[in-house]
Amino acid sequence: MNKEKKAFSLSTLTGIGIFAALAAVVSFATSFLKVDFLSLDAGDIVIVLASFIYGAPAGVAISAVASGVGFLYSGTGPWGLVMDFCSSATFAFVAAFIYSKRRDFKSAVIGIFSAVVATTAIMIPLNIFITPLYTGAPREVVIAMILPLLLPFNFVKTLFNGSAALLIYKPVVRAMRAARLAPPSHTKEENAVPSSAKKTTKMALILGGAALLVAIGGLIALSVIYGFNVEIPW
Repeated sequence: MNKEKKAFSLSTLTGIGIFAALAAVVSFATSFLKVDFLSLDAGDIVIVLASFIYGAPAGVAISAVASGVGFLYSGTGPWGLVMDFCSSATFAFVAAFIYSKRRDFKSAVIGIFSAVVATTAIMIPLNIFITPLYTGAPREVVIAMILPLLLPFNFVKTLFNGSAALLIYKPVVRAMRAARLAPPSHTKEENAVPSSAKKTTKMALILGGAALLVAIGGLIALSVIYGFNVEIPW
């Protein structure tokens, strides 16, 4: 029993480590894609997947790792680190906490879209009080940008990340379980008969795809209005 528990713990830590490294890489690769001065950073896709598989605390821990790595190249200093961590950790925690209650498709959808709303909401006070500290912009200017830029950008970015995570969650978790890097499922839905599993997958594709299209449309609109640019520090 102890050996099995120890092996399980080791495989779980290995899986979390893989997701942490992947989240840092994805965040780095997409952080230089910007709408105005705002980074597109798609690392939350990886983080929410990990939080669904291993739980909310793991998602928060991976958020800390990805934000810490981002601190090394973002140029936004410690305040930027705080902003990144609060955004990712809120997104991962809310989504995983709600999903953990039932661990079915409905809970996943409610968790992700609740996380989109929660993260968008928490970024408003963070933008008001912290953004001026690392950008040097007057607080009045930042407040004036909330409705036309900051709020819609945070909403469509988190919607993009959440819907993308919803679309790829099933194949990712199956691959992780096949590799013995994720705990086995004990829920009715995840052990459902093939016809039920296909129906759930189809719903995920339709809902996630629709949300993804809305998010992409929103990002394109913001890019047209405020400008899209790539900022590489070398």
